[in-house]
Amino acid sequence: MRTEFIIPENLCLEDLQSVLEKKTRLHGEPAQTIYRTYYDSFDWRLYQDGSLLEDTRINKEHTLVWQGLKGKYRCPRLRLRAAPRFVWDLPQGPFRGLMEPVLEMRELVPKVKIRSRVTSLRILNKDKKTVAWLALEENTLMRQKGIRSRKLDDRAVVIPIRGYSKPGKELRNLLRKQGLVPTQGDLMQTALSLTGQVPGGYSSKLGLQLDPDMRADQATKMILHRLLDIMLENEDGTRIGTDTEFLHDFRVAIRRTRSALTQIKSVFPKRIIDRYKAEFAWLGQMTSPSRDLDVYLLSFDVYRDSLPEDMQADIEPLREFLFRHQKIEHKSLLKALDSARYRRLINSWRQFLEDPVNERSTLKNAGRPVNEVASERIWRVYRRAIREGDAITTESPADDLHELRKTCKKLRYLMEFFQSLYPGGEIKSLIKVLKTLQDNLGNFQDYEVQVATLKEFSHQMVAEGMVPPDTLLAMGMLIDGLERRQHQAREEFAGRYGGFSAQDHQDRFRQLFASSR
Repeated sequence: MRTEFIIPENLCLEDLQSVLEKKTRLHGEPAQTIYRTYYDSFDWRLYQDGSLLEDTRINKEHTLVWQGLKGKYRCPRLRLRAAPRFVWDLPQGPFRGLMEPVLEMRELVPKVKIRSRVTSLRILNKDKKTVAWLALEENTLMRQKGIRSRKLDDRAVVIPIRGYSKPGKELRNLLRKQGLVPTQGDLMQTALSLTGQVPGGYSSKLGLQLDPDMRADQATKMILHRLLDIMLENEDGTRIGTDTEFLHDFRVAIRRTRSALTQIKSVFPKRIIDRYKAEFAWLGQMTSPSRDLDVYLLSFDVYRDSLPEDMQADIEPLREFLFRHQKIEHKSLLKALDSARYRRLINSWRQFLEDPVNERSTLKNAGRPVNEVASERIWRVYRRAIREGDAITTESPADDLHELRKTCKKLRYLMEFFQSLYPGGEIKSLIKVLKTLQDNLGNFQDYEVQVATLKEFSHQMVAEGMVPPDTLLAMGMLIDGLERRQHQAREEFAGRYGGFSAQDHQDRFRQLFASSR
């Protein structure tokens, strides 16, 4: 296993090499400048998976190395002509196949960039065979946005050769005698610590720990402040627009904010609720068109592959239409984010959340313990979901399933807001069953919306004069397929709802929330 050592500041590389030349047989290779970029997604998916992705560039050739945090390679090295931005930029093969489920559609972001001047030394035995490698590195953290250039520790890296364990051991001992100390972390982790970046530091989850006895208005402000933080953490990425997940997380935080304002009752004055409900509704509307087109573009390959092979090329004009309109809608979104209205909203909302609560508030739930308010609201919304679900039959209109979907979403948000107030295993289990039902209801609604939207797109494309007849035929087949999937989701509803409404499941809800009040 390779071993990295820190070279003391008082020991220059030339002096170290001179000492080694007296103690071992060395053969030096010409020094090289290597540019190393460590990539991860914005939300640190690779790191959380226990791995690092390093792009090593020598001259114009890139080599991707994907390894575990403890050094074990996850996949053979991959040589490329250019650094990838998304997993689909990688060639088909094991590297892409293994990384795809981890990274999904997130963009690879350069977390740190390092320039290394590397002198490679071969350690030879008496027969002039190479028995170990030693790399002497002069490392510099390169300048990036928000990161200044600075000198990093010089390092000596021992790379043993299979079958020659003793020379590697002797070399490590020799380095220790010269005052070199084994590193506690790899080069990337050291560089990250200097930049202040925290691997895994971002999550779209609330991650709050609420005190059950806390005032309900104070707890609600904590929840809303965390949602504001998530929004702002995703704003820059939303503006850039290359990674669609930024806009997704931005919108989810908006929806959760609106839900908290309406579902956590009687903790804030009505004028506050009404004002910010309207403002966040406006912001949600501004983000909808761009996100909707993102979703269709992300789903496009699935659409295309669902068609007969001889019709798949016919659908490409739809992709061009989506790209063109997505660019238009993204510009509209940027105008909204650059507007005075948006800045006033963010500033005034932050100020409201940071202001102390009114401890003399006469509102019904403001001063009550949050545990009581949370249990009361969750239990009430759950019972509403049961009433709505029990009323649905095979003859019920689609609107009834839509209303149940909205109620389930409100219930899900409430349970996630207050999750820390309840035993972790129990509430996670209940959320899991709820999510199963939500997925079914969401699919049913999504298929209906997609059918209507594709019909609208076809009319727009005809009006723009940009659609061949074969494309309209292919889109018609897509619509037929979506309608079949919606019908299938409707047939699956009874089974999904049965698990949610089962008596033992209702008893668990009653025990956790009705008895907590």
